[in-house]
Amino acid sequence: MPGRLRGQIVAVLAGAALTVASGVWAHGGTRSTGYFSTFSSLEPHVLGVSVNVFGRDNTIRLSNYSGKTVIVFGRSNEPYLRFSSKRIEKKMRSPTTFLNSSHTVPAGAGRDARPRWRKVASGASYAWHDHRIVWTGTRPPLVIRRAPHVSHLVFRWRLPATAGGKRFVIAGFLGWPPPPRQSSGGGTNWLPIAGAAGGALLVLAAIGAGARRARRRAP
Repeated sequence: MPGRLRGQIVAVLAGAALTVASGVWAHGGTRSTGYFSTFSSLEPHVLGVSVNVFGRDNTIRLSNYSGKTVIVFGRSNEPYLRFSSKRIEKKMRSPTTFLNSSHTVPAGAGRDARPRWRKVASGASYAWHDHRIVWTGTRPPLVIRRAPHVSHLVFRWRLPATAGGKRFVIAGFLGWPPPPRQSSGGGTNWLPIAGAAGGALLVLAAIGAGARRARRRAP
């Protein structure tokens, strides 16, 4: 099996195992919990820029090792975050700055407001809570209310950005992993969860064993 294809299969199966595990702890808590936001790709790919989504609140993190200035744009297509080589800045008059903090947008903020940048971190990486990649409604979507014990794709999200002035998109999706069902005794039925996660991990182990045998047979 070619190394690249094997790597893609491993990544998919590992993601499946993590998604199953996430369904265990993600339900209950804030109104955004119970949903699982996932980064899928950069379109087009930007060498040196990586993105991931993590944690109970679906926090997004971008790391910029490209040597270029990366700007993430907000809801109104206004500059929102600026990643240079050694620091990250946030535009304080960006409407997205206030919306992501669940605050009312003041009159002085707007797409065309005069830029006022504030340093929020040193280094190449920064994590933030972005309302565009989570569910912010006070009630679940209709599809989940109708079938809460079925997995759902809630929506696909796309965050516009630039690297060195060239546009790209941070793409991903928000999903709903069904909560673990309660057993007849009132406890959580862990068997389907453990079986799904274990099965994915067994396939990962088999792929690894096959790769090792192939290397031993190679001249």
